[in-house]
Amino acid sequence: MGSETNELAVSMQQWQSLSMQAESGQLEIPDGVAFRCDEVCAAYIRHLTEMLARTKNLVDVEAFGTLDSARQLGRKFEKIAHSGDRSLRVVLLQHIEVIELMRSVFKRYFDEVEYTDQRTLKSIGEIAEGLSK
Repeated sequence: MGSETNELAVSMQQWQSLSMQAESGQLEIPDGVAFRCDEVCAAYIRHLTEMLARTKNLVDVEAFGTLDSARQLGRKFEKIAHSGDRSLRVVLLQHIEVIELMRSVFKRYFDEVEYTDQRTLKSIGEIAEGLSK
């Protein structure tokens, strides 16, 4: 699990760096690309969220039977699926966190583009007003 944790940390650092670049205006994303990437991220988050909800029902501990060893096995599988600190649920939550960070990069780009569009529109309006006088 150690290498997966490192990969997650590296991924988070990369997207945090991109987020800071987007915030400072250093990151430029072609028209339409940020919008499409955000759409894909939103769809993937919905998919991961659905999978996350299903982790509660992956293992029915009682279905393993009444023997002590069967119950232990059931609890082990339940821990792997849902309640353990390395469970599928935790991994899905970590993936959602990375995707949300990715979306924040695209959102910052939308915010910057919207601000620039509004500023341009205001300038055009002031120019048009000046010409009409």
